[in-house]
Amino acid sequence: MLSERQAEILSLIESEGAQYIEDLARRYGLTTQTIRRDINYLCDRGYARRFHGGVDVPVEGRNISANARFEINAAAKQVIARRIAAEIPEGATVLMGIGTTVQYVAEALRDHRDLTIVTNNIDVALTLGDAKHLEVHLTGGIYRPDDRDSVGPDTVRYFQKFHAACCVVGTGGLHPDIGMLEFTHEEAQVTAAIIENAEQRFLAADVSKWFRPAAAKVAPFSRMTRFFTDRLPDDPSIADKLRQSGVDVVICGSETS
Repeated sequence: MLSERQAEILSLIESEGAQYIEDLARRYGLTTQTIRRDINYLCDRGYARRFHGGVDVPVEGRNISANARFEINAAAKQVIARRIAAEIPEGATVLMGIGTTVQYVAEALRDHRDLTIVTNNIDVALTLGDAKHLEVHLTGGIYRPDDRDSVGPDTVRYFQKFHAACCVVGTGGLHPDIGMLEFTHEEAQVTAAIIENAEQRFLAADVSKWFRPAAAKVAPFSRMTRFFTDRLPDDPSIADKLRQSGVDVVICGSETS
């Protein structure tokens, strides 16, 4: 289990890229030795990669592991997930993609009735597989153990068999001019197939996803029905561009505030 500071360091790596030990020590008011212990803990578990004087994602240009992502900004993701689950009607067919926020949505759907869930996300299938009144379809494809999902042509073809009431997708990165991005072409193809085969298209992404170094294009914001997030970046031009795209932005604040 990560400490709060270790989870924050992972979030910084995910959203801003490489971090330097001395900068982190100043940020937290701690010694460099304490920060090194945090970094060693993260790297020993495969969540991050050391370099001289700092820490970065495990492999440059790739996402960090699903287990690590699950602990980043978890409280905000859970609030987003519950808000999305409230939008999904009972009796619907729902396509669900990869990502840890999507997994939290699955947890929030366990008490729904008569849903048909189609997913390539192993954790979504495991979360909902024993829930009463739900039918779960797990796609075929190439299994990726670090991401706990499947990708490839077979995965795309399976999603194309359905015309769903709605879909829930995450994203590797967000760009105000481009929209949704993924770290690999295979991920982008699968997410695009999910979006194209659903009427209501829900994007779940917390603020850390903006400007991440993902390069494979998925879809512009105009293809999405609603974008659920904890907050937007401070740059007002981003909110303007989202309004121009026509996507309905839903800010999911703290449920206790």
